[in-house]
Amino acid sequence: MDDSGLEGKRVLLLYDGGALSGDVASRDVAEQLAAVEEGLAAQGARPARLAVGLDLAAFRRDMERRKPDLLFNLVESLDGSDRLQTLIPMLLENWRLPFTGSGSAALFLSNHKILAKRFFAARRLPTPDCAWLENGRLLFSGGFREGDWLIKTAASHASLHLDDASLLRRPDPAELERRLLRAWREFGQPFFAERFVDGREFNLGLIAGGDGSPETLPAAEIDFSRLPAGRPRIVGYAAKWDGNSEEFLATPRVFGLGGGDRALADELRRLALAAWRLLGLAGYARVDFRVDREGRPFILEANANPCLSPDAGLAAAAARAGCGHHSLVRRIALAGMGR
Repeated sequence: MDDSGLEGKRVLLLYDGGALSGDVASRDVAEQLAAVEEGLAAQGARPARLAVGLDLAAFRRDMERRKPDLLFNLVESLDGSDRLQTLIPMLLENWRLPFTGSGSAALFLSNHKILAKRFFAARRLPTPDCAWLENGRLLFSGGFREGDWLIKTAASHASLHLDDASLLRRPDPAELERRLLRAWREFGQPFFAERFVDGREFNLGLIAGGDGSPETLPAAEIDFSRLPAGRPRIVGYAAKWDGNSEEFLATPRVFGLGGGDRALADELRRLALAAWRLLGLAGYARVDFRVDREGRPFILEANANPCLSPDAGLAAAAARAGCGHHSLVRRIALAGMGR
């Protein structure tokens, strides 16, 4: 007898209708949909899919016709834009429909990387200084300091447009401004510059418990030891998506912080929980870190809607903690039912 609370529930899986274009990233969306669908069915739920786009009136009609018990929100972009993903939870909140994951405010704050970093800094949570263009002016969150800087997208995920050329070696403010303008003109979206923290990289997943409070999962580290000397120790687009690339093969995910890293593991957990509370995250999330040569961690960003594919980081961390993929899907769905 099913005691999961999902038996017979109509669960509608929402995803960006333009995401299944056939490229590497879209195959990940397809795998995520299939895995979540399977996990829900294993709990006795009645899953179905719904592709969403910019026709919001049609979306409303679908909600009224299907009358789902739960919306499983897998919308990581809308009409191909990560910046528009917040529209879906805003509508669901307005219609008072239960859905998984974080609400619209948390998604907006976490997806606006510059604003999130300013929130972190205001609460004295360590995060690398950044620079961005606003009304034609170059602004700095903590003032300009000499060193290496990384050019990153301000509102896109999956390390889009991030590669070795994104790392600038000791630029001056004028060079930072030129590179940010060039990136905007080339890709048609805002970018920012972040002081590069040379050292280790970690990510830490969180899942809400029965009372909504977050539980931290084991921290995963990116092992850069296989990268050739001189290559930047970063996780760029190729390292995430091109399984045949040198970057992908040389940056495996590893678990198991040793006894000498116990204090670091505790601090990563503390900071991840602080980021969760500050941004108002819910359901599940992932927080990314860099740790400098002195062992000091810095929050890079919080992902309020991380991928749920079985081989993605959150599922791997949950499995490490003894929570299989079906159980992970169940916990996320139940948190959504009770929001």
